[in-house]
Amino acid sequence: MNAQMRAARQLLDAVSGWRADRPDPLVVAIDGHGAAGKSMLATVAGELLGAAVVHVDDFFREAGTATGESESPMAVYYDWERLRREALEPLRGGARGSWRAFDWETNGYLPGLVAVEPTALVLVEGVSSTADALIDLIDRSVLVVTPESERATRLHDRIEDEVWDDGWLAAERAYFAQRPATWFDLVVSGSAVAASA
Repeated sequence: MNAQMRAARQLLDAVSGWRADRPDPLVVAIDGHGAAGKSMLATVAGELLGAAVVHVDDFFREAGTATGESESPMAVYYDWERLRREALEPLRGGARGSWRAFDWETNGYLPGLVAVEPTALVLVEGVSSTADALIDLIDRSVLVVTPESERATRLHDRIEDEVWDDGWLAAERAYFAQRPATWFDLVVSGSAVAASA
């Protein structure tokens, strides 16, 4: 069994237990450092469980649009209020979520709307998916851990040098300093290396 399927199976087992003590919908946040494997886990588990999947990256802020003060440095990068209003609150209420997704190519928004139908399970994946600004809408939390060297290789494969953002990495480190592994309901590996061990 590869690492992604192993992590997905762990999540499936956990979800079955979590559902026993919570009426639908169950909202599970899948958090972790950049390039840890959160999106892959959400995709695989979402397909296996028939879950709605919400990507925090869809709510990345356009450059220069952050307003106000926040206790979290990640708030500069993510529009949690829009994530709440357009995705999590409707889906928790049994309604369709719809929003404009951030376009990483243009630093704007993709045309059209992303529409996600309500389901008994909602997976919210992305860095900061367990932020204090969202936590009242989250029932359970999952941390995907991957060795930093492996994550760095993945990030460098995805991000060109001219758009590399050390400030984002510092904000991410500060965010996770407040969320050790023991803070989460479930910890899974996102390492491809673990699959061969």
